[in-house]
Amino acid sequence: MDDTLDDDAWKDSFDKLLDPRPQLRMLNIIKSNVRASFNIDSSVENSSHSILKENKEPVGPKQHILDVCDDLNEGGKRSISTPFGKRLGVHLFHCGISPITGMKLDGFGGNTEKLQDRVEVEHQIKKRVCFEVESTNTISNSNELNNKFKNRNTKNTSDEHGDGIRTSLVLQPGKWRKSFICWRRTHVVETTLDTSVNPPLITPRAHTQVRPSSLGRKSIFLNDCNNIDNDFESQVLRHCDQRKPIRFEVLYAPSKMVNAKKIGEGAYGEVFRYSGKKRKRNSYSTDVVLKVIPIEGSTEINGELQKTFAQILPEIIISKKMSSLRGGKNNTTDGYANIFKVSLVRGTYPEHLIKLWESYDEEKESENDHPKIFADDQLFIVLELEFSGEDMSHFKFVNAEQSYYALQQIILALAVGEEECQFEHRDLHWGNILIEPTAEKEISYKFHTKDLTLFSKGVKITIIDYTLSRITIDDFCNFNDLSSDEELFAASGDYQYDIYRMMRDELKNNWALFSPKTNVFWLSYITEKLITGVHYKSANTKIHRLFIEKLKTFQSTILTFESATHCVKNFFDLN
Repeated sequence: MDDTLDDDAWKDSFDKLLDPRPQLRMLNIIKSNVRASFNIDSSVENSSHSILKENKEPVGPKQHILDVCDDLNEGGKRSISTPFGKRLGVHLFHCGISPITGMKLDGFGGNTEKLQDRVEVEHQIKKRVCFEVESTNTISNSNELNNKFKNRNTKNTSDEHGDGIRTSLVLQPGKWRKSFICWRRTHVVETTLDTSVNPPLITPRAHTQVRPSSLGRKSIFLNDCNNIDNDFESQVLRHCDQRKPIRFEVLYAPSKMVNAKKIGEGAYGEVFRYSGKKRKRNSYSTDVVLKVIPIEGSTEINGELQKTFAQILPEIIISKKMSSLRGGKNNTTDGYANIFKVSLVRGTYPEHLIKLWESYDEEKESENDHPKIFADDQLFIVLELEFSGEDMSHFKFVNAEQSYYALQQIILALAVGEEECQFEHRDLHWGNILIEPTAEKEISYKFHTKDLTLFSKGVKITIIDYTLSRITIDDFCNFNDLSSDEELFAASGDYQYDIYRMMRDELKNNWALFSPKTNVFWLSYITEKLITGVHYKSANTKIHRLFIEKLKTFQSTILTFESATHCVKNFFDLN
């Protein structure tokens, strides 16, 4: 006698409920095309599919900064423009690779109708790993902005070559220029394709020379002036308080750099950190950040031409001006990088800095060229800056309340810059915002001669990197002309790259104009990152959820303001 139980006897009631699903699916009773879930841990970790609230009432005149969120009614809902959902479509999550790998790949161009017989196999493989970026802008809360940016992204993020495949330049969030160089280094164009009729969007590295962003740096006088000094080298030396370049290995000898290590890099050069001496009597010693930028050399560095004296001078001027706002008379803020010293040095890279570079390379695999390539006559600009913490993309907030108050600091810092020197940052992604813990309970500002304070909630922010910034100093306008920077406006992969196109439309591609609305665009981007991109230690608490809602509501209203100054005046009733 067989005592074996039937297979069904081992199934519980839930298992038996699942049994009919294959049959039902065959009958189309159950949907076979299920929406793919969002991968919040992908390389587009900054992206969002969150639903934001739309305000129905105007901002009240007597409410404090950002707290205006509490009084807004819930209205219709819309999605922020990000790489997820509407922008990438569901095909991203059904391809043969993970979204993480997919974001590092690119498409290719060509007339597939003419080449179908020769590249059919390659075409099928490419279809699995390439995806089309269809950007749709749903950022604005007004019909005007919606119409303004309606067709922007589909025009710039991809180009169509006949009946071929659309290609797209998909970059990582943050330092876009470095991301582009890395993309170019790994890019391979299929040599078997005949591209004589329809060339690919991106050419191989061997035939590509990227114009550095600083090449578009321009300075103009707003008023007539005959005393224009075109000796840029002497001006740089004046700002360095030097008569001639100093030997690199002498000025930055090992004995002067205690506990030194390399902490970062960019297309511009290398970043080191070391323990500095006391700057003033009765002051505490602070860590110093050393930013080393090669200039005036003929050797291409990290895929870009070296900057000239004329190109580096405005960045020095802007850095010193924004740092000087710490002691401003009518407008004051500590929200910009504190610069200790600027030096012009000459010589090969010091051996102890080379060892630090190689240690960093072993640990993190540097994407920059080895500094041994520099000759003995190489010139460098070295910026000594106060260490201000880690960037927002790596910082871990306690909860959304802390990030909410950090956002207020950013808004006030931008407002002070606008009022003091018509400042627009124009590249305020989360890699250019540093955050460090602080024991100070309050952060002080002076805005239009009025003293303002904000609760710190244990963090202090610092805005850095003015490469793309626009500023007016003594009727002298410094700006970076991005009008022909096609790579930047063709990029996608994050809300960040929408902002560049939004700025171009706002300025009508005239980058000399002062339009503080660009700062508002970046505040929208930062708010979105605080909602969906940054890391939180206590994300499951009631207070965290409360302030996430405040951030979401603020996100739905921020684009109605014309500047950071407009924001502050409304929130603090300074009109």
